[in-house]
Amino acid sequence: MVRYVGKVETRKVDRLLTSAELDREQRHALQAFRERMDRTIIDANEMVLRAKLPEITPEVMTRMAVRIAELRAGYLGKALALVETPGVPPVAALDDLQRHRMAFEELREAFEAIERVIERGYSKVV
Repeated sequence: MVRYVGKVETRKVDRLLTSAELDREQRHALQAFRERMDRTIIDANEMVLRAKLPEITPEVMTRMAVRIAELRAGYLGKALALVETPGVPPVAALDDLQRHRMAFEELREAFEAIERVIERGYSKVV
């Protein structure tokens, strides 16, 4: 065990504003630029995603959620089956488990990405 003798002082370090941050015009110009970039990103996503994606309906999202649940069940079923076999599982069984996990995770990630698209208003739910 190490012991330190003495007094440790910590001082709060103030963050000072840069000259650009102090300049009202530069601050407003930067804020306006950021707002234009946000609008550009939103417009680009709306244009591209609405043109490329099929209509997103509650039925489509339900089918996707059910498919993800099926993939999760398949993946976990494979994992539970491996537990029943003593010793190191065969490479083929581990490859199969990995394939099932990847399918589940990829579709789950896609579902979350579609949720973000809807939340941000890039695509309308019909």
